[in-house]
Amino acid sequence: MLKGADDVVTEQEDSASRHGEITSWDINDIKLPQDVRQIDWFQEWPDSYVKHIYSSEDKNAQRHHSSWAMRNTNNHNSRILKKSCLGVVVCGNDCSTLDGRKIYLRPAICDKARQKQQRKCCPNCNGPLRLLSCRGHGGYPVTNFWRHEGQFIFFQSKGAHDHPRPETKLEAEARRSSQKAQTAFSPSSPRLKRIQETESLTGAMPTREALPLLLSKPDVYVLPANFGGRL
Repeated sequence: MLKGADDVVTEQEDSASRHGEITSWDINDIKLPQDVRQIDWFQEWPDSYVKHIYSSEDKNAQRHHSSWAMRNTNNHNSRILKKSCLGVVVCGNDCSTLDGRKIYLRPAICDKARQKQQRKCCPNCNGPLRLLSCRGHGGYPVTNFWRHEGQFIFFQSKGAHDHPRPETKLEAEARRSSQKAQTAFSPSSPRLKRIQETESLTGAMPTREALPLLLSKPDVYVLPANFGGRL
């Protein structure tokens, strides 16, 4: 049976009304809506002034995951978790990789570690690194709020990020692992020297330095008495 125009309009108004009730909440409200008919897909890069309602069984929501570099911030309300954005670490020379990408490193969460990070060199050009702080919430860092209520996890973001996206946690871990591997097997690394010394002692492969010692032993190259050929 086909619906009339009035029925369609009524359904749209009802849907808009339900949507308005759901999005009209604030993270600081005493009570949050529990009559939620549709939950949101998890957002890895939430930006601007947005609200989301996730299932309490969503693993990413349970971990308060975000690909932005967020750290816990002191909050007077124990029921609400507050996190602030740290920004992104960029190359002071504004260099680019061979494939045209910029260097956008993930800031360290700890203050001391972040200060130490800025004293290091760019992994691409060895230039200086600098922290590009987030100021997207009226001059202050963008703030995310998380709150568990019943069967749902409520999320609210205040502010719009005014800086590039940093590398994700997985990308940062992969980059550090790659750097450690390159350092461990560089020609000047102590680890590689130890491996070479071990191979030399065990006879796995004689090094060039050991060859003159072998040639200096005359008994190794004594010719038989009945040898009639010429060298």
